[in-house]
Amino acid sequence: MIRLLISILAVTFLLQSPAHAKAKLEPETQLQREIKEVLLKNPQLILDAFKGQEDKLYDLMQVGLEKKNKDKIRGRQIAQLNNPNIPATIPNRPVWGATSGDISIVAYSDFQSASCSKADVTIQKLLKSDPKVNYRYRHNPQGFRKMSRPAALYYEAIVLQNFQKAITFNKLVLAKRSKIKKNGLKELDAIALKVGADMVRLHEDIKSPKVIETVNRDIKEAKSFGFTASPVFVVNGVTITGAAPIEEFQEVIKIIRIHNAK
Repeated sequence: MIRLLISILAVTFLLQSPAHAKAKLEPETQLQREIKEVLLKNPQLILDAFKGQEDKLYDLMQVGLEKKNKDKIRGRQIAQLNNPNIPATIPNRPVWGATSGDISIVAYSDFQSASCSKADVTIQKLLKSDPKVNYRYRHNPQGFRKMSRPAALYYEAIVLQNFQKAITFNKLVLAKRSKIKKNGLKELDAIALKVGADMVRLHEDIKSPKVIETVNRDIKEAKSFGFTASPVFVVNGVTITGAAPIEEFQEVIKIIRIHNAK
């Protein structure tokens, strides 16, 4: 039922988007039409169906809003070329890719978000395809995901030990979010052991003011930019929200480079 509702919701968002007038969708089945009609008349059924699966509904809503507002988003991004969001410069944190590259991406992310996990795959592909891009990871855990903040604290504690171990931990935590949701701290410990973390030090550091303040500072910065969801990426001051495809990142990077060349 969840999968069917997801499909119907996706169709609903598409039908409400401006782009729909230009796109030809596959014909709906009679069952899809009937279910969609029921959901539109009784939206509470959606919440009831997703009870206990709120993270799936949340991520789906973000995708739908992005599709619906694509033209507005591009206009906002172009305006940000002259009025960019500038993340604070924070030393002694891991950097992926070319540190001296002309494109810097800062993510405000949540280790337990399906969209963040999907977006990370895109970012890693982008880093491989464009040698002038660098990437930094910051935290914006959403409160309704129980293990998001603990995962952030574990990551920052491992950063204090070794950047490369932290980068590997980052990748594994995003890839194993379902196991972490199910097994909790036990799974985080297993991943930390796998990357070679000093577990005694880690368990001390996750409670330290330094690690806690690092996570809190990221959250505060995300709020100062008006980011209410995760992930959001700041690309040379221009924002990309949600699990955008690699083509969206490449288009924004192209716009930035053309602007900078003027």
